[in-house]
Amino acid sequence: MNPWLRKLALATAVLAVSTPHAADVYRWSDEQGRVHYGQRPPPQGAQKMLLPDTAAGSVTADQASAQRRDRQQRLLEAYEYEREQKRAADTRAAQLREQDAAHCRDLQESWRLLSHPGPVYRTLANGERRYLSEDERAAEKADLRQAHLKTCGTEPR
Repeated sequence: MNPWLRKLALATAVLAVSTPHAADVYRWSDEQGRVHYGQRPPPQGAQKMLLPDTAAGSVTADQASAQRRDRQQRLLEAYEYEREQKRAADTRAAQLREQDAAHCRDLQESWRLLSHPGPVYRTLANGERRYLSEDERAAEKADLRQAHLKTCGTEPR
C-alpha cells in the first residue's frame, strides 16, 4: 500500500475512533486504485468498516469534558468576583478622594477667611456675631494649618 494512503487511512481511523458516536465509515477504491474513506458509500459497492465502539470511551471523555467546563466556569466566576471586588474598591477609593478633595476645599476657604485683613467673626446659635481676637485668630490658623497639612498634604495658601 502506498505510504501516503497508509497515513490517510491511519488519520481517518484515528478521527473515527476519537469522534464520539461516529457515523458509519466506508472504504472503497476508485478506477485508479486509490483508496477512499467516507460516511456515505459511493453508488458502486463499498465495504463498511468495522470500527471499535467509542461509546465506552466517550463517557470518560464526556466526564472529562464536563469537569473541564466546570473548572473553566469556576475560574471565570473567580475572575469575575475579583473584578467586582476591584471595581468596588476603586469606587470606594474614588469616593474617599472626592471627600478629601471637598474637605481640602473647605479648609482652604476657612484659611482665606482667617487670612482676610479685616475683622473675623463667628455667628452664634442665636444669630449674634462674636468677633475673634488676634490671639484666637492665630490659634485657629495654627489648627487649620495642621489640619490642611494632614488632609491635603500641602501648606494652605
